Amino acid sequence: MPEDHDTSKTDGRLSSLRTGLARTSPKRLRILTLGRSFLWQLVLPRVVVLLTWALLNTVVVLPMRLLYALVLIDALLLLWQARCFLRSADAHIRDTGHLAPVWGGYLAILFAGFATVTLWWDAILIATAPVEPDYAEQERLAREALYDLSITPDGRRLIFAGEIPHGLTRRIEAMMENAPSLREVALSGPGGLIYEARGVARLIRERALDTVAEGTCASACTLIFAAGRQRRLATEGALGFHAYALDFPGGLPQVDLKREQARDRAFLIEQGISAGFADRLFATASSDLWMPDADELWREGVLTRP
Repeated sequence: MPEDHDTSKTDGRLSSLRTGLARTSPKRLRILTLGRSFLWQLVLPRVVVLLTWALLNTVVVLPMRLLYALVLIDALLLLWQARCFLRSADAHIRDTGHLAPVWGGYLAILFAGFATVTLWWDAILIATAPVEPDYAEQERLAREALYDLSITPDGRRLIFAGEIPHGLTRRIEAMMENAPSLREVALSGPGGLIYEARGVARLIRERALDTVAEGTCASACTLIFAAGRQRRLATEGALGFHAYALDFPGGLPQVDLKREQARDRAFLIEQGISAGFADRLFATASSDLWMPDADELWREGVLTRP
């Protein structure tokens, strides 16, 4: 005969086992949910966002409107992350009563918030910082600081005072193109680069402009002066001449000063200046300055108007 089993005891053990599983599984599930929330909803997204901010702050200057929009979106994302973790933390405390993992998550939220706000502030400082000109722009500004250049309100006179640096021809040409009524160029200055003076002289000849020395116009400045259709001295005007020189102690092998002076001697004679005056000009040492009076300048054809 088959033996009878005590089914009541077996059912009791199974019921106890199911109850035990029901009590333990949710706890383990809640702990896992807290860990997943910490990793997938808090840590990993925030790390990606922080790295993105750091990269943007390094390689680009964001427009202010775009920057404020990104900060707003990131702030909403951070609030959502904190809310998700807090919900998981509440469930974890309710089911397990363990506070240590939750406090660790709170500290992580505080750190993430501090790091995020720091990168936001860095981005704002970068976006609002004054833009430093690049090297080429700094050089251009430094050259333009060597002289004053303007056109009178009536558009008839261009006034130049100062040294003649690289880039002057291009700048004067741009100003002349916007001044169709220009008639006269007023000059004063100690000279500068010969090739730039030649460029400005060419612009004056092409437009048949008059020139006037309003102050002392010396060295390369006189080459510009000589290009005028009509040439005169103002009350305080004077002209100073000397031979050419290189600013390089050892000289430049590709530059022949005698040939350069012969080229400009021919230009002066073409402008009506006597050959004898041009010869004396280039016979004056580059360390000296020959300043003939107005009468001599008139006799030798340098001035066309007394």
